[in-house]
Amino acid sequence: MPEINWNTPVDVYCVNVGEKYGPEYVFKLKSAVERHLTQPHNFWCITDKPELYPFSIKSDDLPGYWSKISVFKYTGRCLYFDLDVIIHGAIDELAMTTGNFHMILPLWKDPRKAKFVSDRPDIGTSLHNSSVMNWNDSREIYNKFMKDPEYYIFKYKGDDRFLTHETEPKTFPTKKRPPIIYSYRDGAHYDDDNESFKYRKEYSVALFHQKPEIHDCLDHDIVKENWI
Repeated sequence: MPEINWNTPVDVYCVNVGEKYGPEYVFKLKSAVERHLTQPHNFWCITDKPELYPFSIKSDDLPGYWSKISVFKYTGRCLYFDLDVIIHGAIDELAMTTGNFHMILPLWKDPRKAKFVSDRPDIGTSLHNSSVMNWNDSREIYNKFMKDPEYYIFKYKGDDRFLTHETEPKTFPTKKRPPIIYSYRDGAHYDDDNESFKYRKEYSVALFHQKPEIHDCLDHDIVKENWI
């Protein structure tokens, strides 16, 4: 793996392809990164509507969230956020993790309740989450997917499962409590911190994965204070 130049800016990526999220999601995420990432950085949106953003990168011809795979074309100090996250605390640590690319270990999922089919790992519970990722050089992921994207899109129900079963992801450190990332809907830990829709100010990133969407929670304090 190439040596990391810590003097270069962090490249922060998001993806907005299709009609699920409007441009306000992009601009509010960019604003949050500027408030909470103290290191020099660039912000990029991979999109099929490049005319909307002065910081756009034209997306590959991939459907919806599968366009996320194209972030792995890029190398350096790379950090990715889904659009449906609210950043409300320091995120420098997420840009400092090195080595293989990192995903989230979703501690809000109870592994005792995970569902697996022994010969079909592609359709079982996904025990990694790609709402936040970082990497330095993971071009092999992009190259592998693009050799036969139709096959992988057919095989896997979502990019999380592709990344879990077709790569070797590391996970962001979770030994210290609290870690940085939690689920706004499901909590921070399945065992002892699983209250739904709790604004955990000691954390830094809240995932609004699945439902409800951020725009459905405009009266919630976490949204009123941070989605600006």
